[in-house]
Amino acid sequence: MDKQTAIHEYLKQNHAGKSNAVYSRELQKIFRIDGRNLRRIINALRQKGIPICSGDTGYYYAQHQQEIYETVCRMDGIVATVSDARTG
Repeated sequence: MDKQTAIHEYLKQNHAGKSNAVYSRELQKIFRIDGRNLRRIINALRQKGIPICSGDTGYYYAQHQQEIYETVCRMDGIVATVSDARTG
């Protein structure tokens, strides 16, 4: 099983819902990858439509639409901050 599939399955089975989030460093340790590669994998999964959310408490598999909405809003904020820095 490739790491992308493994991470998807692991989050879905073990970290469903915001209250069950797992920190990035724990996923890095479990899957023996660095933070940059983990973020790339999470990004690729999201682009495939896999509902992986994130927040202050880490990554988790969405259980509710509200969790997806909160993650999208957080990501929109990041995009706005980067855009402001770029044009500033």
